[in-house]
Order: sequence, then C-alpha cells, then structure tokens
Amino acid sequence: MLNEIEFDRPWLKYYDKEFLTQELPKMNIYDYMKSKTKKFSDSTAITFYGKKITYNEFYENINKAVKMLLSMGVKKDDRILTLLPNIPETAYLLYASSMIGSVMDFIDPRPDSASLKTSAKKILDTYVSERANHIICLDQCYIGMISLIENELKELGLDNILLVSANNSMDIKTTINYLEETLYLDGFKKLKDKLKNIKALNEKLEYLKRNSCLKFLDYKTLSNDSTYMTSKNIGYVENQLTTILHTSGTTGLPKPIPLTNDNMNTYVHQTFGANMPMQPNDNVLHALPYFAAFGTVGVAHAGFCHANNLHQIPEFSVSSFGKMILKHKPQTIIGPPTWLLNLLNDKNLKNKDLSFIKMLTYGGAGLEPKYEMEINEFLKQHNCSTLITKGHGMSELCGCASYATEEYNLLGSIGIPLPNTIYALVNPETKELITMAENQNEIEGEVIISSPSATIGKLDEKVITPHYRYGNIDFINTQDIARMNKDGVFTFLMRSDRTFTRYDGYKYKPYEVENIIKTHKNIKECVITPYFDKEKLGNMPLATIILEEDLSYEEKVSLVKDIIEKDLISNISSRQIPSKIQFRDDVPLTRNEKINYKTFIKNELDGTEFTILMEETNISIGKIEILEPRQKTKTLKQWR
Repeated sequence: MLNEIEFDRPWLKYYDKEFLTQELPKMNIYDYMKSKTKKFSDSTAITFYGKKITYNEFYENINKAVKMLLSMGVKKDDRILTLLPNIPETAYLLYASSMIGSVMDFIDPRPDSASLKTSAKKILDTYVSERANHIICLDQCYIGMISLIENELKELGLDNILLVSANNSMDIKTTINYLEETLYLDGFKKLKDKLKNIKALNEKLEYLKRNSCLKFLDYKTLSNDSTYMTSKNIGYVENQLTTILHTSGTTGLPKPIPLTNDNMNTYVHQTFGANMPMQPNDNVLHALPYFAAFGTVGVAHAGFCHANNLHQIPEFSVSSFGKMILKHKPQTIIGPPTWLLNLLNDKNLKNKDLSFIKMLTYGGAGLEPKYEMEINEFLKQHNCSTLITKGHGMSELCGCASYATEEYNLLGSIGIPLPNTIYALVNPETKELITMAENQNEIEGEVIISSPSATIGKLDEKVITPHYRYGNIDFINTQDIARMNKDGVFTFLMRSDRTFTRYDGYKYKPYEVENIIKTHKNIKECVITPYFDKEKLGNMPLATIILEEDLSYEEKVSLVKDIIEKDLISNISSRQIPSKIQFRDDVPLTRNEKINYKTFIKNELDGTEFTILMEETNISIGKIEILEPRQKTKTLKQWR
C-alpha cells in the first residue's frame, strides 16, 4: 500500500539528531526574525552606502512601515504589487506587511523588453491576474512603466501609488559615499552620466505627477504623517500567504510563486541545521533581487534571521563584482555561477587577500566540475580557507532545497537535501519510485521533492504547482534528472524539459520561442539550445533554423530581421531573444527518429551565425542590434 512507503534518507547521518527532532517555527516572518536577532539588537542589520542600521533601528523602521501601510488602507489579505530593488525600505515593507497579514507581490522592477509598452502591459496583466489592491514602486519604475498604464489602473479602482526613492535612506554622508562608490566601481564617465540621468528623471517625474490621474504618496512624507497611528501585529495564522514571488518571465506572464510565513521560516530554520557557515555580524553581499525566491528568502530573510549585516546592492555590473567584494569584504556571497567565474580573470583581485570570505555559494544554474576546481584554486591562491559550496532548488522551494558543504561537497554534486527535506527519484516516464538495492552504489531518475518550504501551489484556487502524493507525503516534481549515491549525495544531470539557465540566472524555456519562430511560413524547424558565451561566462540561447527551401544570403538577412522585429520584439521578454541564429540544411535525429538535441548542443559555432546584441544591466535593457556574419560590424536595425 502507498501509505506503507518508507523513504530511505541516508543523508540524515550528516545532521545533528537533536536538531532533526525540533519543532518547526509557528510565527509570522517578522516575529521569527525578531526572535532570532533580539540578542543582537545593537548589531548592524543593513549597510546602505556606508549608512549602518542596527537591528533596533530595523525593528523601529518596520513598525513605521506598518503604520504607513495601515494609513494607505492596506488590510489583511490585501496584495501589494511591489517594484523595488535592494534598498532598506524593501526590507521594512516586507516584514511590515507580514505583521498586518497582507501580501507583498514582488515583481521584476526591470523592463524585460526593449519596448516599454510591452513591459508595462505585462505589469498591468500581472496586477489583474494576481488580484492586487495596491502598488508600491521605485520612482524610476513609475516613470518607465507604471505611467504608461495608469489610466487602466485607475479604471480598475487604484487611487494612489506609494513612490519610493532610492535616496530615501540617504543623508549627506550617505550621498557622498554613493558618489565615491559609483566613481570607484564604474569610473568618472558613468558617474557623470548617472548624475545627468538622475536630473532628467527627476524633471520627468515631476511632469508626470502633475499630469497624472493618480494620487502619489511619498515614502518619507507618509512615514512622518503616520507617526501617531497605532501599529499592529496579527501574529501567526497557519498557512497565511505573505509573499508572491516569480519565476523568470516566459512568453506569457512570469509564473507566480505564493509563499506562506511557514514556507519562508521553515527554509531558514533548515539553514541553521544544514551547517551553513552564517554567523551573527557576518557581512552579506545582498545583490540577488527580491522578486526572486532566493533573493527574498535565501539571502534577505535568512541573512536577517542569522543576525547578519546585509550590504544592500540596488544596482551593479558583473564586471565590477570583484571591486565590490574588496569594498564590502563580505563573509557570505551568494549568486549565480557567472558572478563567480568573472572573479577568475578580474585584474582588480590580483594578489588581493580574500581570507575574509567564509561562504561562497552559487545556485540557479550548474557549473562544470573543471570551473569548480578553478574557482577553488583561485580561492586558495587568495588565502581563502573555504571551498565553493552549492545547492539545488526551485523558486517553488524558496529557491534552495539541497546544500553541499564539508564531506558531502563532492565535485560536481549538488550536495544533500536540507534537514527537513526529502529528495526521491522516480522513473521519468511512469513516475514510479526508484529505490536503491543493497548491492547498488547509485541510482538515477527524475527528482521529486517534499519540503515544508514548498509553495502551497495554489493562488485563488488556481493550481500553479501541482502536488503529488507518495505514501502520505506531498511532493512536487522538479523535471530534473539526477543521480544519488549510497550516501545520499545528489548530482544534477539534466532538465527533462530542455529548460536551461542563461548566464544571468534567467530560466530559458526553448519550446516557447521555438513555437513562435516556427509560425513563420519559410521555416520548417527551429531548435534552440544553449551555447557557452565566453564573454558572459555562461549560457546564452542559439536558434538553429531549418528552412523549407534554400534562400539566398540576402533573403536570410531579411528573414532574421523579420523574426526579431515582427515575431519576437513585441511578443516575448527580450531575455528570450536568441543571441545567435544559424541556418542548417537538416535536423539530426536519434535512432527513434526524434530530434537529437545533444547533437545540437555539441555543435560548435563556426562564424556563420547572425549575432543579436542586447545592452543589459541588472535593472535595465537598452538597444538591440543584429550583426551579420559576413560583416560583424554591420547593424541591420536598432530598437529601444
């Protein structure tokens, strides 16, 4: 009988038995964070351009944010569409919202298309589909996107917007520190350009506000006006939704990930038992964004609950990552593999002492063992006693469900499941459980995961992430193929649905873009596979096109232009646009007459590809250019 299933968990031998018997926390995320940090109330919780905010001040600012939300009319279960970067106010609002029982619906504050209208439309659709009641956004986000849909928002019943400025927490000293840090990281020209852009944006903001149909609430002003309101904390409510986070955008809307207080707290609880080297007063580089599960839960909530000092990074370029590390001297660095790979050739780190780093962890994408070895050697050469650590997970699991450290940090592995988490393997076709026989050293299959951190899977009764029962336990299916050894250490092998991760952590689903490109009348087949971009130090999408009939070079130029301009630009996220397009005569097939995707992935670039260039930072997308293979400098068209 199914209820008699017993799951073999050999990895538990690595964990403290007493910890495994502890009850899981039953609090809202604010009360849990405060319970973990009350002994460190005088320690620094946040550093923002040199300004230090203690945990005592953190609690006070959260209570001020509670009063602000109440004065806005926010009630229990209300949803607040939030477009904010990593600034102190984002953390205040996150915890304040949990005290009221409302929901912070974090969405990517970056435009994800070269067309601002397309990005704005996606925000409007998200506001409607996720039943939001309020909007809080960075003033720059209002200018770029919200202002384009404010009439529609007004018709939907939205009367006001809370605007937050990145300089709300900045005094004169902090402003000077910001200018000095920008000069240090980006150079004089970029500093000059930023100051020029800030002036232009402020002028545009004032113009838009004067002519808007909405009422604007200013964060600082509202904070002062709400001083004498009574604060509120509804306490713990079982399965109370507290955040909605999102996976990477697709051809439709980004997939929402509803998380409860229990989800977020039980993830952090497990980090205390998983031997993660996070100690009170450690400096954490907080660069991962709030709209991503691992940004909100794995870095922000976990960092605060461990009484860490989170250095808020609202904007940065990967090229300045090494300088940033030297500037802030973090003990904990968490990010995608590309950030770490960039360190290997960073001239700013030459002969520098990095012994202060205690936890260098990557996730969101895999890393070839040879690169893992190179990074470990790099750390050793820079007096760092730690090895790179890593994990595996999904947004649906608060971002992380396994962790590799100490003796189970095997080369190329993803470690072992977190203490209260179960990994099991099933047959990819039949979904039947695969178990290890006594004489086996390893087994392979599709990973299913059970965890108290797993999303509830429903939003407004709509199933977003299906749960499956094995025995009397709920699991979610990852679509990841992995191998487990006899000690319970897992190694990721591949995605069963061909999803791959771009260099920046964006989850790329090939079939979505393939289906759009294949609607073109001249195209017989399109296959999108990852290739390793040596400049970005990570994967980017290559589209291979097979034509119905051969075309001249000039006709291929015209076809590529049509694909980008007519089929893709206005229909999908710019991050989904292939960065290379090549033409082939046929499709390699397997013995079963199916497309041989492995052959495509092994196919080397030979210079006959069209190159699509896109200006990207972690908060914006600029122009898009198409370069012909015949003339690498010739631009077919530019879009903004």
